[in-house]
Amino acid sequence: MDVATGSSSSRVLPQMNVSSSNRGKFSPRSSALCPRSRLTPACSISYEGERSDSTDRKLNLHVPVRKRNLAGKMFCSIGICTHPGSSVIDSHSHTAEEKIGVLLLNLGGPETLNDVQPFLFNLFADPDIIRLPRLFQFLQRPLAQLISVLRAPKSKEGYAAIGGGSPLRKITDEQANTLKMALEAKELPVNVYVGMRYWHPFTEDAIKKDRITKLVVLPLYPQFSISTTGSSIRVLQNLFREDAFLSRMPVSIIQSWYQREGYVKSMADLIEKELQSFSNSEEVMIFFSAHGVPVSYVENAGDPYRDQMEECIYLIMQELKGRGINNDHTLAYQSRVGPVQWLKPYTDEVLVELGQKGVKSLLAVPVSFVSEHIETLEEIDMEYKELALESGIENWGRVPALGCTDTFITDLADAVIEALPSATAMSTSKSTSTLEEEEEQDPFAYAIKMFFGSILAFVLLLSPKMILAFRNQIL
Repeated sequence: MDVATGSSSSRVLPQMNVSSSNRGKFSPRSSALCPRSRLTPACSISYEGERSDSTDRKLNLHVPVRKRNLAGKMFCSIGICTHPGSSVIDSHSHTAEEKIGVLLLNLGGPETLNDVQPFLFNLFADPDIIRLPRLFQFLQRPLAQLISVLRAPKSKEGYAAIGGGSPLRKITDEQANTLKMALEAKELPVNVYVGMRYWHPFTEDAIKKDRITKLVVLPLYPQFSISTTGSSIRVLQNLFREDAFLSRMPVSIIQSWYQREGYVKSMADLIEKELQSFSNSEEVMIFFSAHGVPVSYVENAGDPYRDQMEECIYLIMQELKGRGINNDHTLAYQSRVGPVQWLKPYTDEVLVELGQKGVKSLLAVPVSFVSEHIETLEEIDMEYKELALESGIENWGRVPALGCTDTFITDLADAVIEALPSATAMSTSKSTSTLEEEEEQDPFAYAIKMFFGSILAFVLLLSPKMILAFRNQIL
């Protein structure tokens, strides 16, 4: 995520005409984004295209990921979208009397081992993470409690291996301070806040600190997904709808920024630097590992995450090729949970296959993450490295997360400046999900829901594994 520090780094790389899957048009404003929660994010974004041939989804080793068509908007506010780069501010004098805030959104992470189970509960209680049918939505919190108890022991082992807690809060605070200085250097004084989705400081706490007059929301996820940016936007919308002051505040939401030239060049800079540590750099497989999402999010709910990720990889590799770096590369998805099908290919399976195919040198690139946390420090650096070496890969390297890299932060500052003109007040009307909840007050429908839901809960709670987990937790 890095380029020259001038304002030119804010330019956005051109979009490309490539295929998309059968989502046709994707619109975060529509219920197609997330029928489970009826998420209505900040603006309407359209993606056109047809499903590519089924062979495109098979394991693709040593071949560039195909570019995708994502002719969407980037800078978005409620009801308004402006194309990235179309509204660059030449002067900030008109903001002299405004009190501008920038809200950085991130996942959050447990800071101590005692925080692990409640953190996991917050994560799985999110209806954008576990999307239950409407009939069983009342089981969301009990199910989250159950899963968090079951997963806590293994998760604690992971956090213990990286020092006893997640460094994400500390790193994000550092990014906020660095971004604030970068904006002040561009003569735009701002207050920068950090809001975590599943741990302290929670998003709703961060936004009420000062009486700011205009807000830019910047999720620290390069690509948009229902489960990351979408979930945080839903929380913001609920918060703004219920607060008279916040509902009148002009807000601009940067929904994704993976296609910005500054980000692409910054990623290419890090990859190029790490390649130099190998004795035969031209033989190194560049291995992009992205956080996965369930396939149903993409195919049923219209999540653009896979398309955006594939285009992101294409843009990074094109930048590297422009520098004379023509290494083979591949993309895989990590961190799958539960029995449902997630985006493929899976990182662990690809590592084994690469070893079997004779790949000896590999450079892992955590492309979904801009901060070090458990999925880079433990999952990639420990679990996947060990698996790779056992599979026959002899030389292992890993590109660090962008963190506070100067050119990356400078480009984020430019993105904030470009987003300001599109800020408008959020709608105070009730969301679709709220209206649905009111409709579900019908006594007959509620009785049916409780009956079938109770049967499901009974089966789940009496399973031997869950009884053992609760017994171990209590003892």
